[in-house]
Amino acid sequence: MKVFITGEQGFIGRNLIERMQQYETMDFVTGNLTADSQNMIYHKEGEPCVYLNDIGAWKEFFSKNNVDVVIHNAASVGTDVVALDPINSTSTNVAGTYNICRAAKELDIPVCYMGTTVIYDTKNYQDKKIEESSDRGPVTLYGCQKLCAEDIVKTQTSKWMIVRPLFAYGGVGDMNSLIAKSIYGSLNGKKDIDMFLDPTKIKDYMHVNDYCDAVLTAINQNMWYQDWNVAAETPLMTGEIVDMIQSVTGLDLESVIRWHPKTDYLGNHMLTSCKFRNVSGWSPKISMETGIRMSFESIIKSKGYNPLKYLEEAKERNIDLTEFY
Repeated sequence: MKVFITGEQGFIGRNLIERMQQYETMDFVTGNLTADSQNMIYHKEGEPCVYLNDIGAWKEFFSKNNVDVVIHNAASVGTDVVALDPINSTSTNVAGTYNICRAAKELDIPVCYMGTTVIYDTKNYQDKKIEESSDRGPVTLYGCQKLCAEDIVKTQTSKWMIVRPLFAYGGVGDMNSLIAKSIYGSLNGKKDIDMFLDPTKIKDYMHVNDYCDAVLTAINQNMWYQDWNVAAETPLMTGEIVDMIQSVTGLDLESVIRWHPKTDYLGNHMLTSCKFRNVSGWSPKISMETGIRMSFESIIKSKGYNPLKYLEEAKERNIDLTEFY
């Protein structure tokens, strides 16, 4: 089975490719992919560039590479990123999804779409876990874009599935999770690490390896025409997670993290993945403590980069991102 992953250079994409190498039934199609500031570009050395808005070029790319399955993961990700560039992010997240789906449909190629839980009406699920059938009601532009994209996937493909993770972290390229921001900020000598979260609210983090295994399991088992929510189901208050990071890494975070609880628009955010677990037999393998240790060791070995660049860019442009939360 030849699998093409859009967004292969992103956080989830890179980890999917790494995990896929452990599955004998799968092989990934790569294109040495790059992106410019205006539009995602897919470029395989020696071949013409493929733009997200070019259905014909996508069809040619899929045919030439004998693609069997598309995992559509390319996106402008995150409330802050989308708020800084609403026009281009909508083009990528909505129009780009439409073009991928139309090209795949004409070749009868199934599409597995990487969704997000911010499509749900989270304010009405503060005291209970969200299910696949729970009410939709995004409160950010990013959530609206992703919900629209899900509808496109369901109506503009011949075969589809949607997999929604909850707070994936760790692995290759994690810059934006609570865990990564805490560790990078401390190691980079940040005296103030802004966290747009409420330390008393409950979140449910899951290691990206477990999420990628869930996606690949679903494809291997032909679990099409369904929405699947995937979570570790080990919820903790964000403050407790920071305490755990301190305990595992020895970093002093308590004195440098600045919480901004009023911007935590999700509040308590928990999923049940009971439906997915029962059908697939999947279960997460990496505990929170082990995942933090793995992340810390990986970051220590890597060259540091700034995970807070979007917040710093917003500050330089006098944009108050809190209004978008």
